[in-house]
Amino acid sequence: MSADARHSDVAAPFWAGVRERKLMLQFDAASGRAQFYPRPQSLHSEAGVVWREASGRGTIYALTNSRVAPTALAGRVPYALALVKLEEGPRMLARVLAPFDQLAIGQAVRITWEEGGDAPAFPAFRPTGVAGGFSQDEGDSP
Repeated sequence: MSADARHSDVAAPFWAGVRERKLMLQFDAASGRAQFYPRPQSLHSEAGVVWREASGRGTIYALTNSRVAPTALAGRVPYALALVKLEEGPRMLARVLAPFDQLAIGQAVRITWEEGGDAPAFPAFRPTGVAGGFSQDEGDSP
């Protein structure tokens, strides 16, 4: 089975972006609001979705030091796992490639691409600054 055959048609632009090291998000065609994970329709209207490349910038929204891992990450335990609020609005769960004790909620991060041997690269984040103030916006994607 090819890597593409494992992913739904709905998410095909996301995975195509991953192969090109681009974080692709769906945006509501009427309001421009972003959503993540890929869905067959917009959360915000009935106008449909368009795909665009995201900025790759975000803020740590929640953080944990994971001591359990899927097989592909078993040799990297423990690792920092964060819920990152993307600049475009939605939140994304991803590894942060930095020591856990150097991270904090509210800290700015930027996308990077984690190589996994023979597995395809996958989105991860690196800190770009120290923790700052953080505000929760209304209307985040669930």
